[in-house]
Amino acid sequence: MAAVRFVRFSGLLVLVTLLGLLALSPSVGTLTSPRTSVRWAPVSTWVPPNPTNAGKIFRWGNATWHDEFIAPLSSQWSVNRPALVRNQHGMLTLDSAATGADVVARLKGQTRQYGRWEARVRARQYATSGTPYRVVWELIPTDGYHCGAKTIELADFTLGTNVATMHLRNLPGTDSTDTLPLQLSDNEFHTFAVEVTPDHISWFVDTKVIRTETRPQVLTGSPYAVRFRLASTPGATMNRGRMQMDWARYYTLARPDAQPITAPLPDLTSYAGAC
Repeated sequence: MAAVRFVRFSGLLVLVTLLGLLALSPSVGTLTSPRTSVRWAPVSTWVPPNPTNAGKIFRWGNATWHDEFIAPLSSQWSVNRPALVRNQHGMLTLDSAATGADVVARLKGQTRQYGRWEARVRARQYATSGTPYRVVWELIPTDGYHCGAKTIELADFTLGTNVATMHLRNLPGTDSTDTLPLQLSDNEFHTFAVEVTPDHISWFVDTKVIRTETRPQVLTGSPYAVRFRLASTPGATMNRGRMQMDWARYYTLARPDAQPITAPLPDLTSYAGAC
């Protein structure tokens, strides 16, 4: 009888352990409609995920291109203000210009039509008396910029705020867009990724799939290049700010997603700035 009781007790321990593991496992990549299925903790209670990257969670394999920004800035980066762009303490760093102009770093020689792009980004503002910069992590088309049309923005936010916006723009003037609350104003890192295929584009933030766009009129089919940008407001006195990338990576579509990428559609609006 003692042996029987021991077996039953051991089985109960195994069951309790399994239930505990299931309760702790992340519900990543299972977002479905309606829009209320996307749940975010208040920005004041945000805790960084572990691991931080969607590539690990969705098992995209090894990155076919990456930059960890350890060595001096590589010549594969084209920058408009060399004195303000550098690798600092293992991060690609864009400092704001004293004149209030844009500061840009664009990746050369790694143009891709489809695949997955991901970068871990943070930003900081050092003054509040003027106009804040916008921080933009984007993929720009290499077959014609069209004044921002045909661009994929993984993250676009104003320094000093806690709201990030994503965009997918196409000609003649469509804009697939959405916003989400994030702890951005305290120099916190966030990991933004996008998966681009012939039939859908999915955005990921901090390892979670947020939106998936499938409408043909929005998908561009363009080849893309990576660009990081501190965007100024023309004619304004800008607050000093900084944008930093811990790393940036590109993965092919060779491996399927290990988790579902079903998510609500973004809002479909118009983009008047196309040219």
